[in-house]
Amino acid sequence: MKTGICGGTFDPLHKGHEALVRAALDSKLVDQVIVIPSGTPPHKRQELISMARYRYEMVSRTFADEPRIKVSDVEILRSGPSYTLDTARQLKEQNPGDDFCLIYGSDVLKDIERWHQPVALLATWPLILADRGGIAGDLSRQYAADLHRRFGASIRFFDAPSIELSGTMIRKLAANGEPIGHLVPAAVDRLVQKHGLYRWQDELLVLDYALWDELREIERSLWTMLTPKRQIHSLNVLNYALHLAIRHGISSRQTALAAILHDCAKCLPADRQLALALESDERALLDEPLVHGPAGAVLARQRFGILDEAVLHAIHCHTTGCADMTPLDQIIFVADKVEPGRNYANLDEIRSLAETNLNQATRLCLQEIELYLRREQLSSHPYAGQALADMHNRIKLAQNEAPDNNKEPKS
Repeated sequence: MKTGICGGTFDPLHKGHEALVRAALDSKLVDQVIVIPSGTPPHKRQELISMARYRYEMVSRTFADEPRIKVSDVEILRSGPSYTLDTARQLKEQNPGDDFCLIYGSDVLKDIERWHQPVALLATWPLILADRGGIAGDLSRQYAADLHRRFGASIRFFDAPSIELSGTMIRKLAANGEPIGHLVPAAVDRLVQKHGLYRWQDELLVLDYALWDELREIERSLWTMLTPKRQIHSLNVLNYALHLAIRHGISSRQTALAAILHDCAKCLPADRQLALALESDERALLDEPLVHGPAGAVLARQRFGILDEAVLHAIHCHTTGCADMTPLDQIIFVADKVEPGRNYANLDEIRSLAETNLNQATRLCLQEIELYLRREQLSSHPYAGQALADMHNRIKLAQNEAPDNNKEPKS
């Protein structure tokens, strides 16, 4: 089997990437292509790269109907920087009977000597490169001949359409609410629009890169613990909660950890969730729809080493809310209920309130949940009732303390 490896950040996967992969297959130089979204790209340390599940889903959904194209999470699951040489060696060990080559655009040649261990890469792994023709094509062949002479590099070219697109530009368009459907495959456009990808890109860029490294390690651990759908939900909550934290001056790190881990126990077997929850002092959230909250707090402490009680409390009570909720508790509670992927009624008003008043947003969220439960002839949890009463009191107190601008000033 002649197998081509095509790696990249794919943030987002765009029509240039898609055309490259399909043209490589059409060239007959390979029988199949493995597309590999990067884990932690070493050359983009100062950029905010979207979390891996988003990018993996973009690739897998785009090529879902093409049996000759496979998607691999090999770099996502490997800790540390994603080096092409390491990936190629790992795939060869797993598939010793395949003949592997690396697929890129021909413009890669001008930079490849700055890659990780370029001599070993060029001497061992054949390259097949998209030929864009013209002066650029002539220059690429000169580079190829020079690399063959110096390193023994095996480089072949195939015809491919010239589609010059910038991921940075596409992300900016999406962040501004502008259409990107003409630039990305339909599956990618749907995912970006449904889940609000890149909506808060500029805000999140300012967060410490060490925090994103920590979050990527957590995502790697959650990769096999949660279903893809649950992972996307958790990442939606992460992005939205961070946006709210920035708006309200709440700790980004506490918010991020609580958000990404709030459902960490959700996909465990029911008996395992119950056993974890029983390790806490909680006895009122043991029903199956709610037990993953306290179970998740215990799991976050035991498996992920989270010792911050504020973070653990936000995870613990995110399903129902509770009395005396902190702003962190409220952000995780609201973000869980109205993150961009949610599409039930009356979310826009809650989202609008959340921008300026967490108490009012939390109260409306609790009221909407109560209305839903009544329609379904279900009873609300006592903790939710306590939370709602607390929000009523907070809002009433704030209104009483607000200055009355209609009163005449004293003479």
